[in-house]
Amino acid sequence: MGADELPANNLQTLGSDPNKTGQNEGITFTGRVHNISQDEDSGSIALLLRKNGQFFKCKLEITDCADPAIFATAQRLTPESLVRISCVIIASNNASSETFAITQISSLDILSEAKVNLAGDLKLHGAPGEILPSLDERTRLLDTRLDHRLLDARVASTASIFKIFSAVHNLSVKYLVGQDFHYIPTPAFVGYEFPAEEEDHFYLDYLGRQAMLAPTGEVHLGMALAADLERVYDIHTVFRREPKSDGRHLTEFTMLELVFALKNNWTEILELADSLLVFLLQSLQQDDRYTKLTTAAQRLYPAAGSFKLGLDKNGKLPRVRFDEAKAILRDHLGKVAHVEEDLTREEEASLGELLASDQSPLDSPTDIFIITHFPKHLRPCNVSSLGRDDATTNSFDIILRGQEIVTGCQLLHSYKEVRSAFTNRAHRIDPDCPGWRPYTEAHEIGMPPWGGFGRKLSLTT
Repeated sequence: MGADELPANNLQTLGSDPNKTGQNEGITFTGRVHNISQDEDSGSIALLLRKNGQFFKCKLEITDCADPAIFATAQRLTPESLVRISCVIIASNNASSETFAITQISSLDILSEAKVNLAGDLKLHGAPGEILPSLDERTRLLDTRLDHRLLDARVASTASIFKIFSAVHNLSVKYLVGQDFHYIPTPAFVGYEFPAEEEDHFYLDYLGRQAMLAPTGEVHLGMALAADLERVYDIHTVFRREPKSDGRHLTEFTMLELVFALKNNWTEILELADSLLVFLLQSLQQDDRYTKLTTAAQRLYPAAGSFKLGLDKNGKLPRVRFDEAKAILRDHLGKVAHVEEDLTREEEASLGELLASDQSPLDSPTDIFIITHFPKHLRPCNVSSLGRDDATTNSFDIILRGQEIVTGCQLLHSYKEVRSAFTNRAHRIDPDCPGWRPYTEAHEIGMPPWGGFGRKLSLTT
């Protein structure tokens, strides 16, 4: 058993070859008591410890314990207590086994004792002898799992989701640093507002003034470009007062937002979003650190790891225009889909299912694709159009498994055009009001051509 199978800060290997199975290995590690039972006749104790999805079992006899205090400590143990144990580990002859035998215990200490009769014993760890509940049973257990969230997070499959989310964050930052982006934290309280969208946001009193929980960091990131920072991003929590509760309508979620000064045209935004997603997904699919997490997740979430990354001949994500997406819905799926109307949640899901199937009209099945060139009336007022009088915008959405996870666009940079867009908006924004004046002033002093995108990190996981 290699040192990478237990966190290094809890592991001291005592001189044996970690690559050979079936041999003795001295070790000290910290683990959870999964279960414990005592035979009333013999007095022996059967102990099963758990750590990171691996299990360590032993049988303690009072006559076998060199130190009677070890046996006395074992008698006090309760499930989910945290212990540190020094012992010899015997790895299984089956290299794929996650269960190991413990012998020659030299010390056993209780670091933290869990109360008896803990609620939420959900039997989801996959311990020896435990039968995993069916998918339907696991669905019914969801509320119970959420009621005991910390205990559920100790399940290796659940913990792997948190770790994959962390990997998505770290990989994203790694990529952006390599692209010369600078991290700029944006405020959680903001003073601007969007007229007629009050029901979509959370308002609060802030020292006698009205403030709003930030629904986006784009406004402040854009102002950073006027300070010639050129390429900036933030990863932060955003808030939307959603009337629905589903995978797309989230009240609070983690967003990666970035903006940058354009060198040539808006397709730079599209290419950056494309290359970032391809880098991220290929890293998760190919790096052993992350594929192990995916394998752990599969025990509770069988669909994990089945992602189809269908790239075109140039290694890019497939792209369809908005009007082409509507045509696919009509021609291939028989849907009533009007180009004047935005894509509905159901239409996104239908497109995602079709393009991931063998009947996909694209070159190869894919779980992720890009929709470009949305109509102007379906995008915010300050999104740039293809031409001065064109009704089509320089914008895109990225759809992952039938759900939008990225929205990007080129934004207006001319002060006059921004003022005109604000004042001609269906529900007028006053460009000179205190909330919006810093943003419009950033354009007044010379804003570079710019754009960017926002990606929901929570949904990427």
